[in-house]
Amino acid sequence: MPGAVASSLLFLALLALESSAVQFGFKVAPPKASTASNPNNNLGNVRNNRYSTNITISGNVVTVLIDTGSTDLWVMPPQGLANFNDTGLSTAIHYGDGSAFVEGEIGVGAFSLDGGVTVPYQAYLNVASEAGQEPDFDQGLFGILGLGFDTTGASEVDTTVRNKDGPEATWGQSVLSNIFAQNPDSSNFIGIALSRSGDQEGSADGSLTIAEYDPDYESVQNSPKLFQTPVGSGDWGVVMDSFKVGGNPITWPSPLSAAPAGKNIVVLDTGTTNILMPEAQVDAIYSTIPGAVLTQDPNIPLDFTIHPLDVTDISTITTPDGTYNFTYCSNAFTDIGLIGQNREDALFGDSFLRNVYTAFDFGTGGPTKGTPFVQMLSTTDATKSAADFTTVRTAVMQNMPPELNPIDLIRVFNGSLNAADAVPVTISAPASTATGSSAPSATGGSTDSKTNGASRRAFAPGIAVVLGGFLLGFSALF
Repeated sequence: MPGAVASSLLFLALLALESSAVQFGFKVAPPKASTASNPNNNLGNVRNNRYSTNITISGNVVTVLIDTGSTDLWVMPPQGLANFNDTGLSTAIHYGDGSAFVEGEIGVGAFSLDGGVTVPYQAYLNVASEAGQEPDFDQGLFGILGLGFDTTGASEVDTTVRNKDGPEATWGQSVLSNIFAQNPDSSNFIGIALSRSGDQEGSADGSLTIAEYDPDYESVQNSPKLFQTPVGSGDWGVVMDSFKVGGNPITWPSPLSAAPAGKNIVVLDTGTTNILMPEAQVDAIYSTIPGAVLTQDPNIPLDFTIHPLDVTDISTITTPDGTYNFTYCSNAFTDIGLIGQNREDALFGDSFLRNVYTAFDFGTGGPTKGTPFVQMLSTTDATKSAADFTTVRTAVMQNMPPELNPIDLIRVFNGSLNAADAVPVTISAPASTATGSSAPSATGGSTDSKTNGASRRAFAPGIAVVLGGFLLGFSALF
């Protein structure tokens, strides 16, 4: 029923606009110009999960993921590498908690980045074996271009080279280190704009620039500087002053000694899809929300961002007996687990970074030598995003199975509710603007919030109304 779908989507868009505003100490950029006019639009978007660029290494063109959370360059194209110049050195690169890794031989060769930047002699890893990279391979990504800090120990390739040739050897350093070394008088920074595709579509209107700003967002240099914390950590960590739910502050005692009293350290990482936080912090946030649902499924993430399309994902799932398909709304918060232990309080990935243009300054060159810092410029138009959300999600949901609220979805899968008896959610939105205060009405689904054996919280924007009209709001202040 297209009419009902549109009405439901309108409510979700209004709710997201009113409640998911992220507050920053910087100004909003105007809408970006046509991508065809900007030669810096060199980043591909893979279903809002990964951001890629094309590189040429040793004469081989490879599509790779960009990652501000790591340093090394590695490739593993399906056809292999022609003209591979083997150095006789081998190493392994580990990610996250160490369970994901690649290993292979270190090679050297000419490197160029889509956009014209070149390095005549670049070290990289030609991967022979891996673990945990299959999802990226399935999406056409056959390597990672690390854009993080080249501090001592950050690069496995550079460490291996220095262990062999001595601490003065520099030929194993990262791509960015080599590029910056070519222009010692320039400021050493990169600018990144991540595009947003409309649910499962691919696009290429993001940009990666080195030592220059995307011309559409040059005003970012007037934004406040958020200095790296702790200094020398090797991460793009910045201090977050506060976080609010429904306008109410949530206190998160940080275990990190570098965090100022009452504040938290957040790491910005393009190589992470969602927003990751420790489970205890997630529980502290969602325990304040009527209708937050506990679930054992770690793949139902939680909610935070600016644009409504970044607030939730639409997914389908089949009942255990294979007889029914349902649509559910999943959010953008996930448990950070052990990944950030003793390093950061939260990790803000692409779900957050899509809403800002970010300049990462390493503080190692030109007039900006000193402590590394980040500058951000908000890029999301709150008013236009409501219409965008409605248009995109209406088109998507017209061809999808009926939607269940999280409570009933969990009950179906734990056996306490027969799938045939589940009532799809129908939400009617009032005829009002995004700033209107009328409360929508909702029918369908159960209001029973009890679940068994739960270890995670799930939340969808519409459920707050079903369970008492509580409007969810997240606000992060930097």
